[in-house]
Amino acid sequence: MKGKLQIIIASILTAILIIPSNSLALDSWQAPFDTTAMVTTPSDSVLTLDDILKLVATENRSFRSLDYQLRAAKSNLEQAGLMANPELGMEFAEVGWDAPGFKESEFSISLAQEFEFFGQRGARKNIARAQIDNAELQVKLLTFDLYLETKRRYYALAHAQQSVILSHKAVELAREIVENTNYRLERGAALQSEFLLAQLEEQRALLALDQAKLEVDAAEAILVSLWKGAVTGLTVTTGAESEFNNLFDRIALLSNGTDSTRDIIQKRSELEILRAEKAMAIAEARPAVTLSGGFKRLEVNNSKSFIFGVSLPIPLFNRNQGTRKSLDAQLQSMEYDLEQSRTETISNIKFHSIRVKNLVHSHGTLDSLLLPTAEKAYRTLQQAYEAGRVPFTQLLEAERALNDLNFEHNDLLLTIQEQIIALESLTGITMHVTKEN
Repeated sequence: MKGKLQIIIASILTAILIIPSNSLALDSWQAPFDTTAMVTTPSDSVLTLDDILKLVATENRSFRSLDYQLRAAKSNLEQAGLMANPELGMEFAEVGWDAPGFKESEFSISLAQEFEFFGQRGARKNIARAQIDNAELQVKLLTFDLYLETKRRYYALAHAQQSVILSHKAVELAREIVENTNYRLERGAALQSEFLLAQLEEQRALLALDQAKLEVDAAEAILVSLWKGAVTGLTVTTGAESEFNNLFDRIALLSNGTDSTRDIIQKRSELEILRAEKAMAIAEARPAVTLSGGFKRLEVNNSKSFIFGVSLPIPLFNRNQGTRKSLDAQLQSMEYDLEQSRTETISNIKFHSIRVKNLVHSHGTLDSLLLPTAEKAYRTLQQAYEAGRVPFTQLLEAERALNDLNFEHNDLLLTIQEQIIALESLTGITMHVTKEN
């Protein structure tokens, strides 16, 4: 079973490294949240990761917040498409204080409207569209980050609960030694110091158990904070190792590459906004035209006439040269950053892939060789100690070695999950990897 697990993980990591780099594949950044699911959480619940994800999807308020962020970005597009407001103007001329009733005055009223004939409004709308695309991307990434955080907290709780189980086993082993030592002490075959040391080990094991229980409480509290409601006595289960096959077969079929990794798609989105801003700067260098029309009335003879006007700014001193040069420099800088990110992304994926391979190999060795050997050695030494053939210190070392390997095995399972989460964070590929019960 462990060999199969290593082969499956190796094949997935290979698939991640050899996929084509020219495919954006943003669809891979889809967090597996089901917002239509209904999940209840009684105090004696035993929940899987899928159950937890459903709870977060239905109860976490972040989804509503992200929805309003998208609405805000889309409203900016509506605003960008609106024309400038017209201006109403009124003017009194030839008004003198020695002219009662303003008999010599002139009165005019006009309505002016600015028209953007050179693409300014279209450029603004393109910026708004680029910002909407960026907002949608950020929402997708933030949702995926919530999925990753849910996994981190879920596996932290699973690790803490397994630590409690192992701590109980450590207490049982320590009590076995106390009982054996007491039995030999009563028959004069052991020293009082051996009995005291055995009791000390038992107390250490009990203290570690208390600490492990506190870690479970803390891990549970941080997990359930992802949805409303305080749950006590929550138990999580990580499934059976046989579930790896279908899971990894499905993930191996996903298409992804360096151009769809987190850093690359974020920089590409920023690049599109900069390009839209540059187009806007070019458009703004062309003046907008203001047309006006109205009528004028002369008080002296009550004559009326229509008036028309046109105004056009003369761009002698401000043609956005500085802004355009700045945007050109920013675009060039972003292109270099993009190339560097591609190089670093490939290295990061390779780094985490190698780490996962090594960790899975270590896990397999622990599970199939070291743990069974340590268990056998402890039982053999226990029988030998009872028969008086080995010293007490040797049995104590065997007990500590067995406990250390059990906890190392549990820590390795958590570290493997953390590395897999790191790969998910880089590539946007969801990997529901579980460990054995």
